[in-house]
Amino acid sequence: MSASSFLKLMVLGAVWGAAFMFMRIAAPEFGALALAGARVVIACVVMLALVAVFRYPMHFRSHWKQYLAVGGVNTAIPFIAYCFAALYIPSGYSAIANSTTPIWSALIAWLWFKQSLGFSKWVGIALAFIGVVALVGLQPVRVTPMVIAGMVACLAAAAMYATASFLIKRFLSDVPGIVGATGMVWGATIWLALPALWAAPATVPSVGAWSAVAALALGCTAAAYVLFFNLIQTIGPQRASSVAFLFPAFAAFWGWLFLNEPVTVNMVLGMLLVLVGTALVSAQGVPADRVTVWERLRDSLLLPLCFALSPMPLRRRLVDWVERSPHIYRFESAGLRAVLPSYLPDVDVEAAERDLRFTRLTDHADLWISLTRSRHWFARNVRVDAPDTLQTPALFLTFHYGGGWWMTHWLRERSARVSIVMRRGSAAGGLLAWLSYALGSFRMRRVEAVCNAPLIATDDGGAARQVLRAWRQGTSVIGLIDLPPPLVDRVERVKFLGRDAYFPPSLLELAARAQVPMFVFVGQWNRSNLVPELRVAALPIVGEGSALKCAVDSLEHCIDTRPGAWHAWSEVSLYFAKQPT
Repeated sequence: MSASSFLKLMVLGAVWGAAFMFMRIAAPEFGALALAGARVVIACVVMLALVAVFRYPMHFRSHWKQYLAVGGVNTAIPFIAYCFAALYIPSGYSAIANSTTPIWSALIAWLWFKQSLGFSKWVGIALAFIGVVALVGLQPVRVTPMVIAGMVACLAAAAMYATASFLIKRFLSDVPGIVGATGMVWGATIWLALPALWAAPATVPSVGAWSAVAALALGCTAAAYVLFFNLIQTIGPQRASSVAFLFPAFAAFWGWLFLNEPVTVNMVLGMLLVLVGTALVSAQGVPADRVTVWERLRDSLLLPLCFALSPMPLRRRLVDWVERSPHIYRFESAGLRAVLPSYLPDVDVEAAERDLRFTRLTDHADLWISLTRSRHWFARNVRVDAPDTLQTPALFLTFHYGGGWWMTHWLRERSARVSIVMRRGSAAGGLLAWLSYALGSFRMRRVEAVCNAPLIATDDGGAARQVLRAWRQGTSVIGLIDLPPPLVDRVERVKFLGRDAYFPPSLLELAARAQVPMFVFVGQWNRSNLVPELRVAALPIVGEGSALKCAVDSLEHCIDTRPGAWHAWSEVSLYFAKQPT
């Protein structure tokens, strides 16, 4: 799914999530049938006017049957059902029940189009329905026949929405989105106008109720359906139905914000069960040529957070599952698999891939461990192998290897200030780039807080002066030795993996000029016992060239020990191509 489609889903989820709140406001004064009729009549008038202004042909002669069918299934019946449910159950309940729409979509695809669901989708169906049952049975609302009827009405409406998405794709894909949406609302108006007049309230509703109806008609019907038709035509009915994932959170938020409806632990539990179930049911084949937003959130945020917060038995199970799952960190694994045999032909590639997944997981988890663990935890749990005497200020070098910036905690325990030399990067490049930049910035701000000294950004220029100033002020400096040539100003040739390679010598030259000691360190998690480890070793100061060679030799030794723990395999060729200075 593209970033623009993802953004459209977010907007649609927010708008339709608010619809349950507006129905909750208007339904007591209008009644279910009159509210549904008023909503579609107002929306129909506005949409027909827009179509006329922009001179879109409505194709009534050839499509009136389709408009009536889709208008009844996707609008008239669900609107009545949700307006009825709004009389008896909170808006969050309606939204969570509606999030079963992708389940109904998967069932329809299985029954009508003979698409196999598979084990995970059946598990998703079971989890989602357990979540719906939990919502009815566990919430602080007395379970009465009308409450149950309201939940059944919502589930029926969700089934209607799922059916209609396939009808729209089948019968209305040949007309523009605004035309199809207008025709559908016109069909719903034909179904609902007269019954709504018959069920009109005896007293004129209040201004607040009419305002809620206007919001339902203009925002949650007219604008939302045009957007929904566009999504169906661009990403398909099953993926478009995943907008229902967003309803519970938005509906509960709007209900809490404006209606003072409670959000309890049980409600969150039911919501999570429904969302996990619907996510399993609607899971699509993973595109081979790009990382999806879900993959980035899962790999960089959700799984590392679970690792950081889990007790040891669950942490071990999570690690075992991640190591066995080739779809986790699949792009990084593909990069390693493509090049590793060329550089280390005797290495077991599958074992290296498992180690890569473990390393990526623990590296991303470092942020959450830093946020959730105290300094005493680091002092007690991180195993350190370092020289007995450690003179500071100093230069501490490391690699894109392993996981864990425990060096900063360890130095802070010794009352040493630390500045890290790094590139800030850019948020340009779309939603995925922005997510990566946001997570990276958050992580670096946390590291900066631990270091008790400002970061030194190479993007801004003047980094060398800042490094020398830091040493003069008694602040140690941490930097990376394995930055590829395109990211640095100058490189020198050195042997690496049996070939001529190019690495940046600038930090080592500055350290030699300032006569500060140099060290190399590696932070990683032990795969057997899941204990964080830190190794620190001194580098000799006998000249810049020998120090660079020693640092690169240390990197090569680490790679020989655990090839999958090096993060740079996907761009390894850059180290062997000297860039112009």
